[in-house]
Amino acid sequence: MLRYIIRRLLLIIPTMFFVALITFSLAHLAPGSPFDKNPNRPMSQETIDRISRFYGVDQPVPIQFITYIGNVVRGDFGISFTRRTPVVDIIGQGIGTTFQLGLGALAFALAFSLPLGIISALKQNTIVDYASMLVATIGTTIPGFVTAIFLIYLFGVTLHLLPFVGWGSWQHMIMPMFVLGLAPGAFLTRITRASMLEAVRQDYVRTARSKGLGERAVVIGHALKNALIPVATIIGPATAGLITGSFIIESLFNVPGMGRLYVISIVQRDYPTIMATTLLYAFLIMIANLTVDIVYGVLDPRIKVR
Repeated sequence: MLRYIIRRLLLIIPTMFFVALITFSLAHLAPGSPFDKNPNRPMSQETIDRISRFYGVDQPVPIQFITYIGNVVRGDFGISFTRRTPVVDIIGQGIGTTFQLGLGALAFALAFSLPLGIISALKQNTIVDYASMLVATIGTTIPGFVTAIFLIYLFGVTLHLLPFVGWGSWQHMIMPMFVLGLAPGAFLTRITRASMLEAVRQDYVRTARSKGLGERAVVIGHALKNALIPVATIIGPATAGLITGSFIIESLFNVPGMGRLYVISIVQRDYPTIMATTLLYAFLIMIANLTVDIVYGVLDPRIKVR
C-alpha cells in the first residue's frame, strides 16, 4: 500500500506539468493583451507595452511557460495582473470561504443522501421509495442556478427570511450550501439506493438473516459496508468539486471564494491567478481520487491496490 501511495504521489508531478502546459497555452491563445480590457481607463499602446515588459508577457509563450514553471518550483506563483498582489495571498483570502462552503455542502449532501438512499432501498416500491426518488430526480435534473434564482426570489426578495448576498453569518451560508449540495446529494441518493438493493440480495445477507440476526445488525453490519464501496467512488471527486466551490453559485450569491475569483480572473485575463487556481483544482481532484482508492481497501480488504 505504501509503495502504491508513493507511486501515485509521484505521478502527480507530470500530471500537474501537463495541466499547467494546457492551461497556459489556452490562456495565451486569446488575442490582445490582458492590460487593454478596461474601457473606463484606456491605456496607450506605449503603456501597455511597458507593463507587458514588466510582467514578461511580451516574451514568446514557450519562454513565458519555462519561466513560470521555474518560478512555481521555487514556490512563486506570480503577481496578479489586476490586483498587483501575490497570487498566493489572493487565493489565501478566498480558499477559507470556499472550504467552508464546500464542506458545508458536502455535509448537507451526505446527511440526506445516505439515509434517504438506504431507506428507499429497504422500502422498495413503497410511497417512501417513490417520494425519495422524486426528490433525487428533481435535484439531479434542475440546474443549480435555476434553484438558486428561485430560492433568492422566494426567501430573499419576497419573504426576506435569508440574506442572499455576501458571506459572514450562518444565515448567509444556508442557501449557497443547499444549492451547491443538492445535485451531488440527489445523485448520491440514487447510487446509495442502487448499491443497497444489490447488497441486500446477496447470499451473505440471507445467511446473516437465517442465523437470526436482527434487521439493524444485518443492514449496518453486513449490507451497508459493501454498499458504500461504489458510493465512495462518487464521494471522492464530489468532495473535491464541492470544496473548490461552484463558479456559478459563488457568483450568484456573491460569495468571496475561489470560484468567483476564478471567474473574475478569466474575464480579466489574469494569467497568474488563472494558472494558480487551475493547478490547485487539479491537485485537489488527484488527491481526492487517491483517497478513494485507499478507502476501497479499508471498506473491502479483497480489493488490492498495486
